[in-house]
Amino acid sequence: MKSKMKTYFGVIQNGWSFKEVETKLTRLGIRVDTYYPKLKIVKFVTDRIISQIDFDFFITVEEEKDDFAIQ
Repeated sequence: MKSKMKTYFGVIQNGWSFKEVETKLTRLGIRVDTYYPKLKIVKFVTDRIISQIDFDFFITVEEEKDDFAIQ
């Protein structure tokens, strides 16, 4: 059984271009959803286990959460 697709955000490290990161993610079988150039953030979707992937081009990777609250 395949695991559920999850959405993540990664912040690109200095010295890496979006094109380089996009190429590496594609080779890993990960789909790039959106790129936010001013923030150097890549939104991507995968069913792979993130902890088993070496993202040497990201400062940090966070899973998208549905926990926003409006007060």
